[in-house]
Amino acid sequence: MDGQQFSESPNPIVLYKPKNQIQQVILHGGLGNQLFQWSYGHQLAFKGHDVRFSFYKRPNILNHTSTSLGEFLPNCSHCSFTEIELPKSRIGRVLLDPLHKRNVFSKAWGEVLDTSSNPFTHSLPGPSRKKRIHFGYFQAFESPMAAEEVLLKELWKTLEGRVRNPLEMELEGAEVIHVRQGDTLTKSNMKKVGVLSSEYYSQIPRLSLKRRIILTDDVKGASKVLPQVHIDDIYGPSDLNVYQTLGVMARAHSLYTANSTLSWWGGFLARSRGAQVYIPHPFFREYSPDPELSFAYPGFQLLNARFMEVSDLK
Repeated sequence: MDGQQFSESPNPIVLYKPKNQIQQVILHGGLGNQLFQWSYGHQLAFKGHDVRFSFYKRPNILNHTSTSLGEFLPNCSHCSFTEIELPKSRIGRVLLDPLHKRNVFSKAWGEVLDTSSNPFTHSLPGPSRKKRIHFGYFQAFESPMAAEEVLLKELWKTLEGRVRNPLEMELEGAEVIHVRQGDTLTKSNMKKVGVLSSEYYSQIPRLSLKRRIILTDDVKGASKVLPQVHIDDIYGPSDLNVYQTLGVMARAHSLYTANSTLSWWGGFLARSRGAQVYIPHPFFREYSPDPELSFAYPGFQLLNARFMEVSDLK
């Protein structure tokens, strides 16, 4: 596998036109969100469902949400990935996209089980031959916990089967702090998701004399939010892509996550190797219903969340 790039798929995605399936889980959002959807799909598979993860290539979406998890993870014995490229025709897009607001067929047949308004819903239907389309975030630790052995095996198999670049190997075993800012620095996101402030990061304990680094999507913003925390190096998207970032988190000596599902999964992996993992609590600033402990995986340490205010943008 020498020379393999992280953007390449270990098992190429098949482009196809949608057809009848038994249980279809729609992948959406960034890599961290899609991993929760992947975990939910495994729970469906364990209940006897035939599961296919579907990623619809739509125009006008954020760059970090434009890539399917199937480009990172291979198909497995439980579930498979499919990427669906919607046609240019407006009518074709409506008919082939079950989530399109004008697709009256999926609504009339009751195919779509939409839990997107409640990210923490992860109820599972019993075995059935009836077609269903599952759309949501499914962000609750119970699903990864129930399938922990299988999910860790599949994730580590993928991570260890990919060639690491010199920087990734150099960063193995570091103390890692994740700072997420770029796509969340809007008034709506700051009020709902929340952006962690310098007060949050200032309470991070120093566990060892290991090299301490920041991984971030916004190098400039991260530099401002950690003025009182000693950092050896800071790395952004130009240094490590999202798959490489996940790998560095997974191999960390200790990990301090942002309120980011990507670093949550980094913590899930790092914990399996004995790392100390800290997450903010509450994980999100304001959600309805309250997330409470939805991200507090057993063994994770909780740090009191402190969030930036909209006025801090000025």
